[in-house]
Amino acid sequence: MLVVGLAPVAARAHEAYVVDHDYFWQEVSKPYSTHALGALKDPHNVLITVLTVIGILTLIAVNFLFRLTRLGRAAHAWPERFARFGPMFIRVAIAGALFFSVASNSFLGPELVLDDFTTPGLMKWGLLLVSVMIAVGFLTELAALMGLAIFAVAYRAFGPYILTYADYAGELLALFLFGMRRWSIDARLLGKLGSLRARFERYESTLVRMFYGFSLIYAGITIKLLHPDLTTHVATKWNLAQFSWLFPSDPLLITLGAGLAEMTIGLFIIIGFEMKLAVLVSLFYMTLSLIYFRELVWPHFLLYGISLNLLVQPETFTLDHLFFAHHRRRIRWWWRPFLPHHSKGKSSGPKLRPEPPKI
Repeated sequence: MLVVGLAPVAARAHEAYVVDHDYFWQEVSKPYSTHALGALKDPHNVLITVLTVIGILTLIAVNFLFRLTRLGRAAHAWPERFARFGPMFIRVAIAGALFFSVASNSFLGPELVLDDFTTPGLMKWGLLLVSVMIAVGFLTELAALMGLAIFAVAYRAFGPYILTYADYAGELLALFLFGMRRWSIDARLLGKLGSLRARFERYESTLVRMFYGFSLIYAGITIKLLHPDLTTHVATKWNLAQFSWLFPSDPLLITLGAGLAEMTIGLFIIIGFEMKLAVLVSLFYMTLSLIYFRELVWPHFLLYGISLNLLVQPETFTLDHLFFAHHRRRIRWWWRPFLPHHSKGKSSGPKLRPEPPKI
């Protein structure tokens, strides 16, 4: 049942990295289509869909109950001891992604060719400069601002499709707002953040999480559901139906399942419900996708960086935090979303509830 429940996620290959460049843009330029929903006209596909939903709900319920146990709480909290490395994961990932982007004459992904910009040479040197500055942590805020400007120019060049890479915009915005004061030149030159920025720095991962979840949802809707021929082409070309234990025989159902799965993972990450489970599942199948489809690795650097950061960071603004925070009985419920797990509530917000007298 677990395999059935997770099967659609395995089709999360980024179509732009698998199909021919010209074919990809021909398909994307076509009008939106909703014929992926036609997969549900087949009663057998409906049965598979029902089993998928039951499998996913079962997995969520089991994980929810596990987290209520002492072992579950310990297992969930263990990665947070590495929280200080979280921003470094993303910093290395985005610097590496931009560097290899320039090396491959593309922007963020192989389908976004730098030659399509009005000034490709300027874009190339700008991306290279941003990559190096972020890598060494030199004038990080300025580098991030330059990166955001290039992203805006890319929007003019490629239109709304660029929003499938909104995770880059989210990380660049976070670097612009909070800089990088760990293991960086800025830490030596500029010192610590000002008190106002330092106070809000704990929400950096929340900001990145929102943009990352949005990019997954947007890609799931606009590429897989509204341009389903791309994914069905991939499913047919790579003969995914041969893995009958993992994929349904109907390529259209594979497309529908992949789109819904990507949207679900994105939504869970945004609202922070079973977030770490969603991230782990996404990482597992993204790795399988890289291996099977032989996709380029560097466009996935940031996805890995953000995912690892979300796994180690204390949760803030999440439903999980409301349900499972270790101080859930000590801090008023309406203030919990604003504080990470490790916060004791002493710096701001309502005071802790008094402990009941011991008898």
